[in-house]
Amino acid sequence: MFYLGMAFLAVWLLVTLYLVYIGLRQRRIDTEIQLLREEVETVERK
Repeated sequence: MFYLGMAFLAVWLLVTLYLVYIGLRQRRIDTEIQLLREEVETVERK
């Protein structure tokens, strides 16, 4: 029963770490998109 509990804990830990990684990556992509939009607006004004 101990191994089943440890496996359950390991799976949830991996899922949690993966979700944190995806969230950080999404935030970085959103920031990059915003910078690109600002750059496009700057070029269009000229």
